[in-house]
Amino acid sequence: MTAFRHSLEVRWADCDANQHVRHSAYADFCTHARIEWLRAAGFGFEQFQRDAFGPVIFKESTEYFKELKMSERLTIAVQVAALSTDGSRFSIRHDIYKEDGRLAARHEVSGAWLDLRARKLTAPPERLLAIFADLERTADFSTIALKPATGDGA
Repeated sequence: MTAFRHSLEVRWADCDANQHVRHSAYADFCTHARIEWLRAAGFGFEQFQRDAFGPVIFKESTEYFKELKMSERLTIAVQVAALSTDGSRFSIRHDIYKEDGRLAARHEVSGAWLDLRARKLTAPPERLLAIFADLERTADFSTIALKPATGDGA
């Protein structure tokens, strides 16, 4: 499994009136890290456009451990926390570390893939599933069970 880490610097725009990183900036940092992971693995924005699909996020959560301030350098570790066997559902964990190595926050997203033409959930292309299969997994990784189709359109 391949580990992916992305570093960045906290900017003025990432901070709030309390002079530390605003809550929503953590999600922005992690979205950027995920995009960089996919791009580095050879699956950039162009592939999403060409295949007319993209991620839809069902749930996001952040736990905060250490305060972050402007100009600090961060490293974000991206790991797969859960994945369905067909890759259609996923959960990705982002551990955000301060420059001294202390864990500052943990951000997790859970979602699926959306076919942008049919506007329905779909499994990803095989090459994207292979990228997910190669990413480092969390210690508590789990397989997401898919619900059987009911045939009633629900």
